[in-house]
Amino acid sequence: MTLSGLVEHFLLGVATPLTAACVIPLYPTFLAYLASADAGDRRRPVALLGLLVVAGVLVFMAAVGVVFTYLLQESVNRVVADVSPVAFAVLAVVGAVLLVDPSGFSRVPTLEPPQSRYPALSAFSYGFFFGAIVIPCNPATISLFFARTPVLYDTHAESMLGFLAFGLGIGAPLLAFALLSEPFGRQVTRTLARYSSQINRATGAILLVVAAYYLLFVFDVVPWMG
Repeated sequence: MTLSGLVEHFLLGVATPLTAACVIPLYPTFLAYLASADAGDRRRPVALLGLLVVAGVLVFMAAVGVVFTYLLQESVNRVVADVSPVAFAVLAVVGAVLLVDPSGFSRVPTLEPPQSRYPALSAFSYGFFFGAIVIPCNPATISLFFARTPVLYDTHAESMLGFLAFGLGIGAPLLAFALLSEPFGRQVTRTLARYSSQINRATGAILLVVAAYYLLFVFDVVPWMG
């Protein structure tokens, strides 16, 4: 495991919610919630609620990491040869879909995160369910994350750190929105929505290049290309 691997997974996590068209509509709701919570309960600063949101995302990704790393009862380095080529093949398909129909995955249905009468619990629940919602919403970066995980990490502990770095990246934009002003946050989400097609096409092209490189030159699925 290297620091660069953790940084890579963190950056993938940051990109995941920012390039998911079906997640972007959740941001205005989140901003409105923070504004109302800040106005209604001065004892809990917005920054603290943002940290609780990130904690919720981390707990969700830790749970996914436990299932993937421990409950499947497989050492990460033992499944590289079998799992990674399939994962990168899926990655190539996702990239092709994004190039042909950049709004295709935006039609995946989403759910509103739950609310409660307790702001702290609502913030934590928002983060937890945001993590659950963003995974089917952005198969591009999720596929790349799962494809790269067996390549980057050799042990259970290293794999769990990768999941946590990815979860921290997913929660980072939400924390940033909590720290920024509401008008600026809304401006950012409108800009992301306006250029979502271009972002998705660029993402699709990158995924195709990455998948082709690994399939042809690393895993040698076409022997004469190795």
